[in-house]
Amino acid sequence: MPLQPPRVGDESTADLTGIIRARRREIWAKRLTVLGSIAAVLALAAVAWFSPLLALGSVSVDGSRLVAGGKVADFVEAEHGGTPLPQLRMSRIEAEVLERFPRAEAADVRYSGPRSISIAITDRTPVIAIAAGSGFTLYDAEAVDLGTVDKAPQGLTVLESASPNEETIAAVIRFMSSLSPELRSQLSTVEAKGSEGLAGTIVTGETTASVVFGDAENASQKMQTALQLAADGRTEIDVSVPSVPVTG
Repeated sequence: MPLQPPRVGDESTADLTGIIRARRREIWAKRLTVLGSIAAVLALAAVAWFSPLLALGSVSVDGSRLVAGGKVADFVEAEHGGTPLPQLRMSRIEAEVLERFPRAEAADVRYSGPRSISIAITDRTPVIAIAAGSGFTLYDAEAVDLGTVDKAPQGLTVLESASPNEETIAAVIRFMSSLSPELRSQLSTVEAKGSEGLAGTIVTGETTASVVFGDAENASQKMQTALQLAADGRTEIDVSVPSVPVTG
């Protein structure tokens, strides 16, 4: 009886099946490794989210002359002390600081350690100093009261009118806020006989000139015109109608 030929096809099928099974095991091993890594990361995140080891314990504040850094730190610690840092929203803290301390124009809040944050305060910029008792009250371009100082800061325009009312103060601030810092720096004093009776003293080179501005409209044009005339040596200037200035 003749011998049967070897069944090569069956052996090939067995080898292919083994390869497929090995690849499946390899794929599942990789998937389980990835899933394990994700689970570990989530577990660590959960621990960090609730861990008292990352709870806010200190706040440092710098950069401000108008806002007391200690008060800002106390406020933030009272609101958020003990909260794990991963739960803190920096934008929310910034908004709270600006609402609580209106003299601050901006607050940059950042992580500074595993249990601390730092806050850099940017002060509002005063545009006018108004005599108030024995000192001067500072106001910015939005008419925010920036507090009272004993001496007006150097280079800041001073309103010399006695006891101006709110309407007059608003007109002066509107006039000053319309000027660029360069133009403001050349207006040493402002006087106001009501909201439509603004006047001032400008200094350009060696010339000091008295200027009548009128109301707060077209402030930049009025100031530029007055400076040009003062540069020509005019010391008495009326630019209440800036297109038709009058000099004396």
